[in-house]
Amino acid sequence: MSKDLIIALLALLSIGSLAAVFVLWAKLDEQKKLTQEEKEKRWDETSRAASIEKEKDAEIYELESEIRNIKWDNDCLQMQCDRQQNKLSSILCPTNNHVWKDGVCVKCGRVKDA
Repeated sequence: MSKDLIIALLALLSIGSLAAVFVLWAKLDEQKKLTQEEKEKRWDETSRAASIEKEKDAEIYELESEIRNIKWDNDCLQMQCDRQQNKLSSILCPTNNHVWKDGVCVKCGRVKDA
């Protein structure tokens, strides 16, 4: 009887150990799934942040380009205005006999250089 009792105890211990192994295995699989989901979530957040940053950089570059074009257009217009003012000045004040009042010629409208 003691032999049968020892065999029964060993069988119960084996079954208990096997059950514990299955429980631990299931927990390990669950933890792997959670870890994989967390990695995918972080990857999605990182890629989303990178795409948003890329879009913002493109918008900033586009705005800077527009500003450069506006500045260039403004410079061109200013040069054209200066040329037209010089032509007008040479027509209205051909001998450079400007009459200055508050830094502006009353004859031709030319602004006195500082």
